[in-house]
Amino acid sequence: MQTLFEHLRAQGEEKVRAVWEQAEAEVQRHTAEAETALAEERRRCRLEGEHALQELGRRLMREAEEQAWLLRAKAETALAGRLYDLARAELPWLRTHCGDTLLPALAAELPQGDWGLVRVSENEIAQARALFPTALVEGDPRLAGGLVAQSADGKISVFNTLEKRLERAWPRLLPEFFRSLHQEKPHAAS
Repeated sequence: MQTLFEHLRAQGEEKVRAVWEQAEAEVQRHTAEAETALAEERRRCRLEGEHALQELGRRLMREAEEQAWLLRAKAETALAGRLYDLARAELPWLRTHCGDTLLPALAAELPQGDWGLVRVSENEIAQARALFPTALVEGDPRLAGGLVAQSADGKISVFNTLEKRLERAWPRLLPEFFRSLHQEKPHAAS
């Protein structure tokens, strides 16, 4: 009986060992699958993170470029206004610098007609009266130079002032100024 008992015990131990080995193999297989799944999940998360980071970088770059464009546009608008004001402030100097030739030259550009009212800068009243002896000549402190002529019947008005000429030329002058400004290269620091 001892032998039978030992034989059964040996068989039981063999079955336990087989079950144990099968369980260990199952654990190893599940561990390997879990490690593979974990590695795949880490790779997927890393790729998603890299993609999200790249997208964030692109979005931030677009926002920075838009902000830079807006700041530049605001600065250029402010500069354009300041330059226009400076140019307007120089118009009296231009009138003085041209001497007695400016008003006759601008008056000569008027079409032939019966001019009933002529407005000029207060410094050009005497000269305007000589050029337009039949017209009422008025000084206008808002004018730096040139003239505003109105026909005797009031139907035609011609603005041939330095202010109006600057206003008309400004859309052409300003882009040229900015183009030359952007073409200038900053000097390297010594």
